[in-house]
Amino acid sequence: MTRKIVLALMLLAGHLAFAQTISVLVETESFNEKGGWVVDQQFIPSMGSPYLLAHGMGEPVENAKTSVSFPESGKYYFWVRTKDWVPDHPATPGTFKLIFNGKEFNQSFGVNEGWQWVAAGKIKVDGSKQLQIELKDETGFEGRCDAIYFSKDKNDHPPVDLEEMTSWRKEKLGIPPPQNAGNFDLVVVGGGLAGCGAAVAAARQGLKVALINDRPILGGNASKEIRVHTEGLEFYTIVQELSTEHYPNGDAEAILANDTIENVVRAEKNIHVFPNTRAYAVHKEGTKITGVDCFNTHSHKESRFEAPLFVDATGDGWIGYWAGCEVHMGRESREEFGESLAPEKGDGMTMGNSILWNSVKIENLGNTNPENNMQVGWQEVPWAMDVAKDYKATRGEWFWEYGLFLNTIYDAEEIRDHMFRAIYGNWYNVKQDPENANLKLKWMAYVAGRRESRRIMGDYVLKESDVINRPDFKDGFVEEARSIDIHYPRGGKYDFLTEAEFTRIQQYKIPYRCLYSKDIDNLFMAGRCFSATHVGLGSPRVMHTTTQMGVVVGYAAAVCKENSCTPRDVYKYHLDTMSERLDKIKSGAKFKY
Repeated sequence: MTRKIVLALMLLAGHLAFAQTISVLVETESFNEKGGWVVDQQFIPSMGSPYLLAHGMGEPVENAKTSVSFPESGKYYFWVRTKDWVPDHPATPGTFKLIFNGKEFNQSFGVNEGWQWVAAGKIKVDGSKQLQIELKDETGFEGRCDAIYFSKDKNDHPPVDLEEMTSWRKEKLGIPPPQNAGNFDLVVVGGGLAGCGAAVAAARQGLKVALINDRPILGGNASKEIRVHTEGLEFYTIVQELSTEHYPNGDAEAILANDTIENVVRAEKNIHVFPNTRAYAVHKEGTKITGVDCFNTHSHKESRFEAPLFVDATGDGWIGYWAGCEVHMGRESREEFGESLAPEKGDGMTMGNSILWNSVKIENLGNTNPENNMQVGWQEVPWAMDVAKDYKATRGEWFWEYGLFLNTIYDAEEIRDHMFRAIYGNWYNVKQDPENANLKLKWMAYVAGRRESRRIMGDYVLKESDVINRPDFKDGFVEEARSIDIHYPRGGKYDFLTEAEFTRIQQYKIPYRCLYSKDIDNLFMAGRCFSATHVGLGSPRVMHTTTQMGVVVGYAAAVCKENSCTPRDVYKYHLDTMSERLDKIKSGAKFKY
């Protein structure tokens, strides 16, 4: 037997042994009972998966629980994918433990730097081949667990590379190829107000619409998960229907506003809402998108959405990016578009991400000592103080913002976690004052409000001169009057605070040509990923304006269907039809803060 044959047989034997390894992968986002843990899907581009987050604001959350069936009983080695989210400090805030069949495993997790598979040891699965698993939060300070992998082979270490890990997950979970999600005239990816506006407008024009949202609720930045009030021109009646009151950012009034948004969308029989559904790939034929592949962030079931027309309302321009569109991110140079507000040299700076939060006064503290500055469940947070320093505030606002010099997509977890440290450290400072003894953290977002990332280039790019000089575009179906509002770091010792520079303007128009891709024939854009420069985005990035964009592309999609034409053809041949129809739903409303 030759050496090559021996080597081939050895490799085959190794492959067969690997294929026969008895193993079980448990994704925590699929736990039967989440307890007080929440599914966090924001950072899939950078770390590969949704995960469970113990968002307790300093109070340990209720255990997450699930029951797992094993192919056979016996001894299993296991690995836990997690991270220490403050690796630069010896005190670790986000630790948790595992409980197997009611018995607590002795190791604490969440102490490793970066997302890693931590080899934890071994457990025994008895003859029932069932294992009850619980995640026990130890701190209430943002512990996180992605997955637990069990294998009878102690050398069967899970892969680290994200692309390899994605294929490995699908194989281990037995996920079949994407199944067709149904027949649709329009697929809208993104359930913020831009996407909702597009879906409602198209549905009322008779189109069958799929509205895909990677979170459980609609509303985007206006949702009860983020709680930003809407502002800008309520130019169309649909914008009015989806708008909120001007409550303080972060206020509980956002809950009722969110219910209103959900009710408006779900009242439309032509809209099929797909919550907890994350897009991850695009299929094309030539310069047309034929389908978008998605997976459910809880069950991992995959679906393919096919339609003649698509709307990228993801905010981050994912559909256009995957389809190969030209995209911009960061600031253009002053010379490129002749913008006085642009920097001399272009760079990657964007406006940052915010975490809103608030507090409440507890009136009846019983017999507790009013001079005790650690009342209502607070403690020292040494891992937060180098960020917060001596800052003190009792609620957060828009200017609690970070990440302007980071990548707001791929560094989003780092940005969010930096804001967590700022808030928790700030709160420790607040609690040092005896007058604040009965103040308690009431609510804190764990989903960041994002202002800017990718922008998909269309047949026209909105720039500073368009906003200031106010050309009378014949396709100017979106109108706004809000000042150009660009954020910059405040400077000084608090790197989590920003300031805004405002340039006052008069009411101007945004051309429809900014709302479809110049590179892909059947792709619309609605929301902050529309075709604009960094400066051009400064005024129309607020939610009434982006909802207007959604309404316009929803109507344009109906014109496309009626005439078997492309979004560009609507501009070339059907502007009169668009004007006539949109005139019927103009609200006449003025600018609303």
